Amino acid sequence: MLRKVFAVVSVLLVVSAAKVTKLVLDDHYVNRVVGGEVAKNGSAPYQVSLQVPGWGHNCGGSLLNNRWVLTAAHCLVGYEPSDLMVLVGTNSLKEGGELLKVDKLLYHSRYNRPQFHNDIGLMRLEQPVQFSELVQSVEYLEKAVPVNATVRLTGWGRTSTNGNVPTLLQSLNVVTLSNEDCKAKMGNPENVDLGHVCTLTKAGEGACNGDSGGPLVYEGKLVGVVNFGVPCGRGFPDGFARVSYYHEWVRTTMANNS
Repeated sequence: MLRKVFAVVSVLLVVSAAKVTKLVLDDHYVNRVVGGEVAKNGSAPYQVSLQVPGWGHNCGGSLLNNRWVLTAAHCLVGYEPSDLMVLVGTNSLKEGGELLKVDKLLYHSRYNRPQFHNDIGLMRLEQPVQFSELVQSVEYLEKAVPVNATVRLTGWGRTSTNGNVPTLLQSLNVVTLSNEDCKAKMGNPENVDLGHVCTLTKAGEGACNGDSGGPLVYEGKLVGVVNFGVPCGRGFPDGFARVSYYHEWVRTTMANNS
């Protein structure tokens, strides 16, 4: 039974921008990224919002340096660089920060082969971003994050299934699973491989649509990129691209396109 449920509801955690005039934001801050809280201003200066002009927030991402943003491949597929902009330097989707143009989109050559695998991508900013107190890069961890580690998830994902997208950045501490435990709890083991890290605390907490591409951080270093889950916070693991597994791809892709 678990296998059937998972196959139906496991999805990529992106906000759909197709044929919708503009994203409606929630200004009340009553609901949180499922089970989380409003992030303190400046507490995640590496966090960015991938914006579709005329629509708004679509995915999250992380500044790796003054020119490159790491995100999920499924946030980039079907778009041209001119279709997307990057919002930096603010926790609010309504005010502050700076919108930056993008001149290159790159994602893993084996994205979604098989399904949910190799879901990692890079965006090159047209001009280098200026760092400040609210705009900083994040270092990524080249070693695998430990099992049962407390890690931090941030994003502007919906606060419940089909719920609102919050105006303010949300933050939630979650716990990493072993891949074996993740496969058992998901019920579809083929969706998880060495390139994934999974998290789970309890029902009522987790990632949701709009968190895709965003950061999972351990002791101040980037360890995961939001990929997929069973929306939202329903007691199943959330799946992230394991940054340590892809760090050579990230390093060489940036170097070859600098």
